[in-house]
Amino acid sequence: MLTYLHVKNIALIHDLEIDFSSGLNILTGETGAGKSIILGSINYVLGGKSKKDVIRRGADEAMVECVFDVSNKDKEELLIKTILEENGIKPDPNGIIISRKTAVNGRSVFRVNGEVVRQDVIRKLAGLLIDIHSQHEHQSLLSSSRQLELLDRYCGDAMDQLLSLYGELYKEHYDLMKEINVDLMDDEKRRREIAFLEFEIKEIEDANLKIGEDQELQDVYDHLSHSKDILEILGHVDQTFFGRQDISSHISSYISNISKYKDYDKALESVYESLVQIEDILTTLSRDVESFVDQSTDFEEELYESEKRLDVINQLKLKYGDSIESIFDYLSKQQDKHDSLVDYEKNLLETKVKIKSLETKLQKTGDDIHNLRVRKSKELKEQIELLLYDLNLENAQFQVHLDKQKDFGIKGFDKAEFLITTNKGEPLKPLKEVASGGELSRIMLALKSVLAEVDEVGTLIFDEVDTGISGKTAQMVAEKMVDLSGIRQLICITHLPQIASMADHHYRISKRIVDDVAQTDMVLMDEVKSLEEVGRMLGGGRITDNVYKTAQEMRDYGRKIKASNKGS
Repeated sequence: MLTYLHVKNIALIHDLEIDFSSGLNILTGETGAGKSIILGSINYVLGGKSKKDVIRRGADEAMVECVFDVSNKDKEELLIKTILEENGIKPDPNGIIISRKTAVNGRSVFRVNGEVVRQDVIRKLAGLLIDIHSQHEHQSLLSSSRQLELLDRYCGDAMDQLLSLYGELYKEHYDLMKEINVDLMDDEKRRREIAFLEFEIKEIEDANLKIGEDQELQDVYDHLSHSKDILEILGHVDQTFFGRQDISSHISSYISNISKYKDYDKALESVYESLVQIEDILTTLSRDVESFVDQSTDFEEELYESEKRLDVINQLKLKYGDSIESIFDYLSKQQDKHDSLVDYEKNLLETKVKIKSLETKLQKTGDDIHNLRVRKSKELKEQIELLLYDLNLENAQFQVHLDKQKDFGIKGFDKAEFLITTNKGEPLKPLKEVASGGELSRIMLALKSVLAEVDEVGTLIFDEVDTGISGKTAQMVAEKMVDLSGIRQLICITHLPQIASMADHHYRISKRIVDDVAQTDMVLMDEVKSLEEVGRMLGGGRITDNVYKTAQEMRDYGRKIKASNKGS
């Protein structure tokens, strides 16, 4: 239910905060005081169209915030929780907090529990939280799909079970139809597809890939690609020490010659030893260079082979996946597609058999759903007509028209339309085409009363519910609203004392002038003020003793009616 409303800088409202309670909340006030602004503000925050002049004159922006408590509505709370989760909105312990701000440039920002959301998210939530009935606003009950949904809820658990079974069959049938539509390709296209798949499969299989092979090859390639540079350096070493100059031969000659004279001059001993060490080093160097060169004689061929293999693998990666594992996954999928196309006729026949079996089950379940709807529609008709009679529409006739379609729908074969006539001899017409405001208000009240147990919307707002009625009819409408307020929060804008006297919570809307600017206020009245307001509505502003007495009698009668409802 709606627990709090904050309106700022909307039309004649400067800054208004209102707490609402359960039961019957009545809003009254003089014509032109701004009652429609309150209703318009609620429509505005819940995603309704915003007029250019919505912002109060002189203000930079308009803002409306409302809070809903859904803690006592199991189904409603679950549906709302799903919407919140789908849009990344965190729950709030205070309830569902919805706000809207509009700047002077016309740009609006919607928030739910502090998170910015799209307008369509607000409208989805609004459809679960509140239903506003006035002669100028769209009503969820006027929607054909909504009417079918409410009829199904009226059908109870039996319908829930049937729709659950039907939904499972429908999804399986839908998936198979998608599959068969893909399979139903002409033979030439199928042959081309098979040939293409075979080419890809062969290309991958011929490569004879192994997991981890690419990294091993890359390591070998990196090593071999450096061998060329090393051999080039060693070639220079060999040329320098063992080439045409052949330093090693010269060193041997020097050692031989100096050995003849080292006994004559002790100073040559050190030179001789150094030359011998150099000769040993050069011998070792020559052996090491020769060994490395011998081991690397085939490196170019090995480098070429590793490079060629890496090219093959990298080309396959470009076409089929960024790793050998991904290529194998792709191969598996293409093999499945290939097998499916090769076994096309067999698979197609099996799928058609499954579809035929599902259609038989869907037909039977759909017929069961249709028959249950027809049966419960008759019960609904009787209840609605009985209520309409109580609401002084003695000649009203109501009917749920079920148009059975040939094709499977997501909820069966039926399209539903609520039909009504209020005058004898006139044909039944769709509910949305009813012209009389007073009749439409009573019809909607009757529908709400009967469907309240199955409709998850927690708050009902009635504006102009008293249009075109008075006297006995007004009293009947008031009593039905009391009945309905026992299971749903009702907020009602009214001009009738019969309805106002039934209030559980009575608000007065008034207009005053502040600094030469009109301003709308709204206050919750106590018992005394409420009685005075009922008297004003009875006496047109002049409350005589007789008027006050009548107002007191109406209030006492209202308490009696409400006490009777609570006791029943």
